Amino acid sequence: MRALNFNYIQSAVIMNHGSGSTGYDLFKNRKIAVIGAAKSGLAVVRLLKNHDAVVFVSEKEKAEKRMAEHEQLRAWHVECEFGQHSERILESDFIVISPGVPGNIPVLRQARQANIPVYSELEVASWLLRSPMIAITGSNGKTTTTTLTGKIFEAAGRPVIVAGNVGTPLSAFAENSAPDGVAVIEVSSFQAEGFLHFRPKIGVLLNLSPDHMDRYVSVEEYYAAKKRVFENQRSDDYLVYNDDDEEVKRWTESIRARKIPFSVRNTLAFGAFIRDNRILYKVNDTEVDVLATDELGIRGKHNVYNALAAVLCASLMQVPPDVIRKVLRDFKGVEHRLELVAEINGVKYYNDSKATNVDSAYYALDSFTGKKIWWIAGGKHKGSPYTPLRELVRKNVRGMLLIGQAASIIESDLSGCAPVIQAETLDNAVRLAFGQAAPGDVVLLSPACSSYDQFNNYEERGRRFKEAVHNLKNNL
Repeated sequence: MRALNFNYIQSAVIMNHGSGSTGYDLFKNRKIAVIGAAKSGLAVVRLLKNHDAVVFVSEKEKAEKRMAEHEQLRAWHVECEFGQHSERILESDFIVISPGVPGNIPVLRQARQANIPVYSELEVASWLLRSPMIAITGSNGKTTTTTLTGKIFEAAGRPVIVAGNVGTPLSAFAENSAPDGVAVIEVSSFQAEGFLHFRPKIGVLLNLSPDHMDRYVSVEEYYAAKKRVFENQRSDDYLVYNDDDEEVKRWTESIRARKIPFSVRNTLAFGAFIRDNRILYKVNDTEVDVLATDELGIRGKHNVYNALAAVLCASLMQVPPDVIRKVLRDFKGVEHRLELVAEINGVKYYNDSKATNVDSAYYALDSFTGKKIWWIAGGKHKGSPYTPLRELVRKNVRGMLLIGQAASIIESDLSGCAPVIQAETLDNAVRLAFGQAAPGDVVLLSPACSSYDQFNNYEERGRRFKEAVHNLKNNL
């Protein structure tokens, strides 16, 4: 059986959206290889099995390191291999990859040479969605904006799915989507690499700045991956974009969707914007005043941008202003993103473990004025310099407590901006910060690095930070 072609998928996906179709013929009896047996891999395996595909799973880690996943695949009677990516993968009609799988591994290069399509888990799941998609991407703010947007639709009484890079694979929800609902999806550049036919009704591009330079050969390649989220949009779709970001404006010029801007700096003729410290939007003939910026439940200038994007998504889907207003007031943010953990002896401890790049750490450091931050930073270096933080560190940071592989690079890039303590581990950094901080100070974990040198993910790093802080408080 030959692989699916473009026209077949396009017609099948168009039929599925809003029709109640099961998408059954997309996968029945097709030989499909899934590369990666982590969360998204297992979710798409289950989805494909539900539609009578012949699935083969390939995982690079050995079975003893993935015992739970191996046992699950056996229970589902799915053929699999662990510890290698063999040429058995090339016997497939098409291949589905998890976001953690680089697109340039040898077996995928062979697949493309053999004209075997390679799709991301997110794209395959999207083929079965009955709900219109809102796809949110950018270098920073994706999870906050995705979660906030989902909360608005939930408050409006709409059936809503919140999935993707936010934590739950879309494959786990796709079959339960409703034609009158909405799917709010966070999309990473890794996921977008495998997009060929992905088409959201509303695409959102929050910002662009260098990231993942340990995976991409250039920043242009990274930006191009982001752009894939929008490339299949048509003139009856929408692109919500940051009008204050010159890179965003440059990279969206060729997109066919109707462009709806948002801005903190300028009053716009249409879109969402700030005037007299109030959030307003205009997507038809009526300007709507939502609320004052200081009424937002989430702090920081970057979160004003996130709120503007969420406002536009909701307004384009006819959510009433009163619902939007209430959620913006009530929403306090997501775990691991400028999350207030505790106050101990007048010192506030914030968990910003999700700040895995330099720009994200910049926003966190800029959220506190005055030289009162004890900044815990470091982890696995991702290839971008830390020098853009110099002025902000000099202005707002009382001391740097550095951990992980990137500690010496950060110290070198930020030399002379603030005193440095080489803390090595997160637990030690928390203890040292406790000994140094005075009432009114802030202890901020905002690493500017990925977590993979000492932790499995940023969530584990954030939980470890919170445990260390709570242990301090409990032992007083």
